[in-house]
Amino acid sequence: MAAIYQAVLDMISLALSLLSAGVPAVAARDSFYPLLNHTTYISNISLGTYGGIYSAPSTEASPPSREDVYNYCSMPHPRVASYSLPPPVANESVSARLVYLEYLQRHQRRTPYNILPGGENQEYNCDNIHPHLYAAASQADAAAPPAPVYGQAYIDPSNPFLASYVNGTCQYPQLTLGGLLDGYQHGRDLRAVYGDKLRLLPSSPDDPTNQVWLRSSSSALTQGSAGVVLRGIFPDHDGPIPLHQQASGVDTVDRGFPCAARDTLLASIQATPEWNEHLAVTAPLRSKLAAMLGASSSDWQSTFDHFADNFQARLCNGYALPCSVRDAAECVMADQANEVFRAGDWEWNYWWRRNDNATRYIQLVEGLFIAEIVRRLDAVDQGTSALVYSHNFVHDGDIGPVLGALGITSLRWPGMASNVAFEVW
Repeated sequence: MAAIYQAVLDMISLALSLLSAGVPAVAARDSFYPLLNHTTYISNISLGTYGGIYSAPSTEASPPSREDVYNYCSMPHPRVASYSLPPPVANESVSARLVYLEYLQRHQRRTPYNILPGGENQEYNCDNIHPHLYAAASQADAAAPPAPVYGQAYIDPSNPFLASYVNGTCQYPQLTLGGLLDGYQHGRDLRAVYGDKLRLLPSSPDDPTNQVWLRSSSSALTQGSAGVVLRGIFPDHDGPIPLHQQASGVDTVDRGFPCAARDTLLASIQATPEWNEHLAVTAPLRSKLAAMLGASSSDWQSTFDHFADNFQARLCNGYALPCSVRDAAECVMADQANEVFRAGDWEWNYWWRRNDNATRYIQLVEGLFIAEIVRRLDAVDQGTSALVYSHNFVHDGDIGPVLGALGITSLRWPGMASNVAFEVW
């Protein structure tokens, strides 16, 4: 086990050192990750989605896609049908068993963070999901049992800000019913692989001899995803489960801590000739979208984060691409959305792989969280930990730098429920 653990640490160390030299340490499937070294990837309309999937049913779980397909709405995760043992174990050149799993995943699909400044032409309906919001004493107190209240969003038609917002019964962002169903299946699949097949996961998260560590950001998105994924993993468990979070002001995930150096470096990265070239290439598209959707501010024009987020959230939950609220005939076309998605891919690859300061940027954004993972691995190696399984519910902004640190060949935007599994055998 120690040798394999050291190999994992060596891989992380080597990946970080190779990153600045542009040498790939972790290969990726060509169908997942195209070469993203030039802006022609953005402007080549013939590429379309580059084999990616950007659609999912609104009230059903996402159909499982092949493990070699980039499915933004529900990324592939370990399943019995596609799981492969490490080659030395599979060919029986070594005798080994799985003793520890460190698992990271992005939350499941959701409504958008970014509402179009000119207003939304469609209503969002979230009546079919109940985000629960209540607190209970750590010790049972019959005198003060909480009522299981949930947040029911609504719009008052007299609200003067509604004209430039969106009608409906959702918060933005929030987990959708489709995301909830995806999460339950995600958990069931993890149970089937790491519980039933590999005999690692305990039947209960309360097992004192085979302990689990469950962690999320302070976001309702990751917490809601955790609840449904963990139900799939622990179907027979009865009672509450502790989900660990750091204080939101100093959280080591989701950029929860203040860091002036991080922000300064990002400004430098987004002032390079390469970054400006991608802005020049996409200027006609950004201009059209700005006029159509009222999205001309720097927040919408300096990166493709906001446009991509809005379009992805629509398509991944059964909605159509947006139209202008002034002219219902003026709508975002599929080719325009695909260019937005390709531009988003290019930006993520540039932030975490291609720019000259990618290593330093990863250290500033995600180094503290990576160190937490390494400490857990170290404790397993030293035999000082009873943990067998750690599950972290985080964000795309955490998955991206971790993949960059591992030296992924090229990086597309980490889709919903993107995941990384570190196994110690």
